[in-house]
Amino acid sequence: MNTRSSKQPPLQTVERALNFLEYVAGRDAPPTVQEVSSELGLNITTCYHLMRTLIGRGYLERRPDLKLTLGASVGALFNGFQRSFNVSDKLSALVDELARKSEETAFFSTLETNNRVILKVLVEGSQPLRVSGLYVGLAGREYIRAAGKAVLAHLSPEQQREMVLKDLGEFTEAQQQDMLAALDREYEVIRRQGWAVDTKSSLGISAIGSPVFDKGGNVYGAVGIVAPTSRISGTHSERVHDVLEAARQATALLSS
Repeated sequence: MNTRSSKQPPLQTVERALNFLEYVAGRDAPPTVQEVSSELGLNITTCYHLMRTLIGRGYLERRPDLKLTLGASVGALFNGFQRSFNVSDKLSALVDELARKSEETAFFSTLETNNRVILKVLVEGSQPLRVSGLYVGLAGREYIRAAGKAVLAHLSPEQQREMVLKDLGEFTEAQQQDMLAALDREYEVIRRQGWAVDTKSSLGISAIGSPVFDKGGNVYGAVGIVAPTSRISGTHSERVHDVLEAARQATALLSS
């Protein structure tokens, strides 16, 4: 969570450097420094200074065609970020197997102490058209995501409200109550069938997630797949079976 204090404003240079890096990371096609300057509304001279600093530290690389890409130092940060998750090799192997069997992008997410469901393992499928926009560390909007709803359905009402309301600040209180009531009805369906579906996170993309439980019977996280809706809709039952089986195996591992 990003927090800012009026007494301690962020360092402008650091914030600009991070905005620069995030912009390059979020682009489908590598940008030029001129494009970064235009999109971020930064002076071109400032952008050149930031670019040289980030290149010097290995966080950016500049190709011969002057396009900017992420550098090796970002990989080192990412590796450290992944190590902090400490997901067992056996659980990771289950996600690999789900991706292989379904041929779709597979994921494993866990419920964290900050009452968020965080994506911990992500394995791309073998299909030529894959899903973009997913990354290890993804959290938030649990009331929409398949993994989030699969977990929410097995939490106490207090935990459910706390998690969901974090993301409903833009709605009126009446709208929030309507959404919570609709989710309560959806939780009943999820508990009955054993899986949740997400058709709203991205246009044309659907996800299926099933809850995973620990030795004490508490919800631990969720496992599932993400794919273009056109590929899931026609083979719904088969893909659901794959996800349910992966969740069963993950629960068995955590219970052993």
